[in-house]
Amino acid sequence: MPIVNIPIVGYKPFYIQYGTNATATDTKSQWGMVAQVHPYTFLPDPKDPYSNDWKDENGDDEYTATMHYKAFEIEVQFYVKVVATGQSATSTTAEFYANMRSFFDAVKAGEFKIFMAYTQQGFQKVRYAGFEMDEDGYKARDKWVRASFKVKFKVNDPVTVMTMSNGAIVEAS
Repeated sequence: MPIVNIPIVGYKPFYIQYGTNATATDTKSQWGMVAQVHPYTFLPDPKDPYSNDWKDENGDDEYTATMHYKAFEIEVQFYVKVVATGQSATSTTAEFYANMRSFFDAVKAGEFKIFMAYTQQGFQKVRYAGFEMDEDGYKARDKWVRASFKVKFKVNDPVTVMTMSNGAIVEAS
């Protein structure tokens, strides 16, 4: 594939483990998607606990024996560049779209896991939640195509700590 393997010293990959794959996929190696911005989530927001507001008592009776936490969304900024290697610009554009379709095929089926090597954070029960690109985020020229865009992910398990182990995203022990 004519994906430009952008040499970035010290680059820390963004991984997705989807479907029945036993190993995680580096977005840069597989689709040429370089993660430019990795969000960092310190703590999830708690859900409102079940409570009673007894009118003849002060305060609330909150049932906090077990707390539960809200799902949240993260946005990852990606950059992709495809360069022709003796091809026409048309085939370069087709290759770019093929890579984007391949990425979408990987994440559209449902839940998957992600791991951000830069922040050392990983999550399970993640789903694709959207795509956003500015007007000037896509450019195609004679022998290259480049794009900068955001991919939104929804994290439905905000408390299970995931880590990378032997190429797979697994629950931390």
